[in-house]
Amino acid sequence: AAVENANIQLGYCFIRSPIDGRTGNLLVKRGNVIKANDIDLVTINQINPIYVAFSVPEQNLPEIKKYMAGGPLKVEALPPNDTSGAEQGVLSFIDNTVDKTTGTILLKGTFTNKERRLWPGQFVNVVLTLTTQPDAIIVPSQAVQTGQQGQYIFVVKSDLTVELRPVVVNRILNNESIIDKGLQNGEKVVTDGQLQLVPGAKVEVKGSSSSSEKGS
Repeated sequence: AAVENANIQLGYCFIRSPIDGRTGNLLVKRGNVIKANDIDLVTINQINPIYVAFSVPEQNLPEIKKYMAGGPLKVEALPPNDTSGAEQGVLSFIDNTVDKTTGTILLKGTFTNKERRLWPGQFVNVVLTLTTQPDAIIVPSQAVQTGQQGQYIFVVKSDLTVELRPVVVNRILNNESIIDKGLQNGEKVVTDGQLQLVPGAKVEVKGSSSSSEKGS
């Protein structure tokens, strides 16, 4: 019993971290007087893997859950002013409640972080990819106009006259609109001067862009 008690007491002479990580600044130095539960000795942050926390609006949650049921979702994290490309990870956590004060829900992505580009406490730009839409028709958002009958686009025909074409916009991202219906691949659209146009009006092509034309 005495030997066992001595082994227990000996174990109190060592402090072992439950995780592998990197230690920060020592908060207690040799010679300091402390007592149990008095102060943290040191903070250890896990680097490999590392977790990136971010929030999304609650209205996006059903779509996230839908695509997450089909497999892991890809998360990209890019430190500001870093030109080496984004770190790749997967979505690993969805919080169990929505923050009522902000209307957002907390998510976390797990990154292997082999090169240690991501650092604890660092702010990063995060992109969560739910799915990909191949062969999508994309036009500059300024080409899409809204009228009494809904959204429409002026399409430039081969004789440089315009046609008013009703369209269905799927979503808008980075000033680009994804068109579900109403436009074919390769068609030219008017991106400026729509207020001066009527169906059948002649237009003048400005510049060499094949995806955006100016109306006059």
